[in-house]
Amino acid sequence: MICVDCDRAILGPAVRAGVGESMSGARLDGYAHPPESEECQPKEHSKQALRKALRAQAAAGRR
Repeated sequence: MICVDCDRAILGPAVRAGVGESMSGARLDGYAHPPESEECQPKEHSKQALRKALRAQAAAGRR
């Protein structure tokens, strides 16, 4: 699977990010790294901000 946020392979657990397939049908577009994953390194600023917020929420839930 390929992460919709960082376009890298997901080697461990994944979360469902949406329903559907990519327009080209080349890959499954509905999965992302889990919120707490440090493997996810988005390049776009908007996706970096989203990932930072998801990590903060995950950390708050663990306390």
